[in-house]
Amino acid sequence: MFATHADEPWHRCYRELAPKLLLFARQWMPSQADAEDVVQAAFVRFWKKHPTAEREHYPLLYAAVRTIALDTLRGNDRRIRRENAPEAEVPRDGDPCFDLAMEQAELAVAVDHSLRQLPGEQREVVVLKLWGDLTFQEIADMLGAPLNTVAARYRYALDKLRERMTTYERS
Repeated sequence: MFATHADEPWHRCYRELAPKLLLFARQWMPSQADAEDVVQAAFVRFWKKHPTAEREHYPLLYAAVRTIALDTLRGNDRRIRRENAPEAEVPRDGDPCFDLAMEQAELAVAVDHSLRQLPGEQREVVVLKLWGDLTFQEIADMLGAPLNTVAARYRYALDKLRERMTTYERS
């Protein structure tokens, strides 16, 4: 029996990780389209180095998304400075990072807003842990941070999110 296109390792990898990587990229990129470009570039870079797309290399995709997003932002900042455009602040989409059902739109906006208010290091760990399905060890290795630091960032972030969402629910 012949394997179908959908059975190929790279196809499974893309199907499993693309939505998670897109959410991860959105924390830096000003729009959904920019985040999609970053994820696409990360997959291309990943597949050139790891064409068999083994699960053990998945954390490298997150590292590639992070690197490409930050490089893109730095490049944009340099371009803006070169153009001397004082009003060139990169606008952020008002759209939350989630697929929205009508009845959940308000909650998703509140969660998205709360996530964006977290310090970058904490937000990054939460997104990698909850939506990226990475272990604390994989996150620590990817960020080059001690395991205890990563776990503490996660714990502090969850405490802040819990507090903000409790405040939201009361209002």
